[in-house]
Amino acid sequence: MLATVWRMLRNSHDAEDALHTALAVLWEQWALVERHANPHAMILKICADAAIDHLRRRQVRARHEQIDRAFDAAFDRAVELVPSRQRLPPDEAIGHETMDQIMAAIARLPDHQSVAVAMRFVQGASYARIAAALGCSEATVGTHIARGREKLGELLRHLDPNPIQE
Repeated sequence: MLATVWRMLRNSHDAEDALHTALAVLWEQWALVERHANPHAMILKICADAAIDHLRRRQVRARHEQIDRAFDAAFDRAVELVPSRQRLPPDEAIGHETMDQIMAAIARLPDHQSVAVAMRFVQGASYARIAAALGCSEATVGTHIARGREKLGELLRHLDPNPIQE
């Protein structure tokens, strides 16, 4: 069993985790395993499934870490872009509060939209660079940005000093 997960994961810690998962599934499904025509094959299938699930979780975790790093970089860039001219303390507080609200609204967007919007409007990144960061096409980036802007408009409507009366 360990050899099966090791061959797929090539990491002792990951293999142990996947093996523990497989053993838990085997414990729960033991009655089915006993009745199966080829129990050995079913056990190996359960081990392989556990390894594949572990690989998928690893990829999702890596993707989320990449998105978090991109968002953190975008936020740091946004802070750098805040004008450094001398301001009165109340003005500075209002500016920081507004920036905090904008960044909080961006953080509330779905993952790809938040990264695309932050990279485009905070960092000034090109569509090609955003597409490379997200692993998608430039057309998809355009869709993420358009939907993100629309959602931001709704989330930040209260900041508009001249709201449109409908």
